[in-house]
Amino acid sequence: RRYRAAAATVERVQRGLTITLRPGFLEDKGEALQALLAIELKSGAGARAFETLERAKSQALLNYMANREQLRWAADDPRSQALIEELNQLREEHQWFYRLAHQQAADEAPVPIAPEQAQAEVAARERRMRAITEQLYLHSGERSTAAQAAAPSLEDVRRSLADDTLLVEFYNDGADLWAFCLEARGLHVTRLAASSETIDQLLAQLRLNLGAALKAGPHAPTTRGLDALARRILQRLYAALLRPLEPHLRGRRRLVIVPYGSLHYLPFHLLHSGAAYLIERYEVVVLPAAGLATRKAATRPSGALILAHSWDGRLPQAQAEAQIVRQLFGGQVYSDAAARRTALRQAPSQVLHIVAHGEHRLDQPELSYIQLADGQLYTDDLLQHDLSYELVTLSACETGRASVAAGDELIGLGRGVLYAGAGALIVSLWRVADAMTASLMEQVYRDLRAGNSKAAALRAAQRSALRAEPQAHPAFWGAFQLVGDASPLSIDSLALREKEHIHVRIAAAA
Repeated sequence: RRYRAAAATVERVQRGLTITLRPGFLEDKGEALQALLAIELKSGAGARAFETLERAKSQALLNYMANREQLRWAADDPRSQALIEELNQLREEHQWFYRLAHQQAADEAPVPIAPEQAQAEVAARERRMRAITEQLYLHSGERSTAAQAAAPSLEDVRRSLADDTLLVEFYNDGADLWAFCLEARGLHVTRLAASSETIDQLLAQLRLNLGAALKAGPHAPTTRGLDALARRILQRLYAALLRPLEPHLRGRRRLVIVPYGSLHYLPFHLLHSGAAYLIERYEVVVLPAAGLATRKAATRPSGALILAHSWDGRLPQAQAEAQIVRQLFGGQVYSDAAARRTALRQAPSQVLHIVAHGEHRLDQPELSYIQLADGQLYTDDLLQHDLSYELVTLSACETGRASVAAGDELIGLGRGVLYAGAGALIVSLWRVADAMTASLMEQVYRDLRAGNSKAAALRAAQRSALRAEPQAHPAFWGAFQLVGDASPLSIDSLALREKEHIHVRIAAAA
């Protein structure tokens, strides 16, 4: 009872925190939750343990999504206006110094200051930018009343799963790994034999392997050896995480994975059984919390909003990729100089597609960004807009990477898009090749247009890329993953009307 009361107190306090304060508050508050989960797991109370874990993971996430207006800065009063003006000026200066500190090798112009001095200027502005955004979030929270969203129960999540779907939620208690396997018929809890240290070592090896392959290139002689090594690492991860669960995997079409801790860094769809990659056998969807499975997907008007920024010509396929999406879904393309943050003010349609350069900041994950014509697009920018599209595709490098803070809080661009209302995301886990991405996206969108689910469309595209080059390293075809709602896009009312008109004309002619 004591641990349950302490965990409940932490939950109540964190509800009132701004999005920037919550991770820091939770840094030393995990003891009560871990102790409560340990008691429940040891006593065999698996259902209770699942709900305890989900209260910690789902409640804050769903509260932010239910109260998106609290994350939008109040721009209609003098105090906020002054802060936003200062922030915009700081961001212009920050971008200039950031380029000097990190991209000067690509510039032909002489660098006016030393990189070390530029980095110091960057750090000073980032500190002030963070202070200003915190004030803006605090002020917006003062002006609105939050509606508390209850974490879904185990039965709520279970009822949301189809018979051919298995949800696997992982938990790391600091020593042991646990897997909660939830299906339409019930819950199975498995203690995994692999230690968290072993998993973390394998993850580190996989990151190094992927990085080496990307640096060498898809057709370099060393890449074939790296591919064989990557498969061995992925097989060991499969053996540790999924082989003990194989009795529950049989007969499934779709796997919904809810990672925990360092497993958020793992591309689950690339785990290898020894016979095939996981994505060859199943549709694979990732959720930050199981409670998200109960969330109903939005239905939006047909069409797409497409932003394409070629990053000063370094992404030559950006415009071609944008035109593919426009041809299939209609809508408007904002290219290069027109690819600005202000374009996101439009009312959401079915699809938001952004093709541009992106970067995940390991040192400051909240400052991870996508490069647009008017500067770097941060998570804070995403939260200022209604992004309740049925699907948001961030076709840029590292847009799916996140840093895991206390309380299993994810800090990165994907979190911002989810909090801003997106039903589903397609994001990349590492740097992606421009030409291969355009080809993969074309197949994804053709399948979506044909009425296939988001999960099936991404799986088909990745399997097609693998079939075309069976010896290709997964670094070059497996970067993208689906997060959120896996269902098809809603019925295209315009296409439906066109079909009805055709049937009417045929009937009239007859």
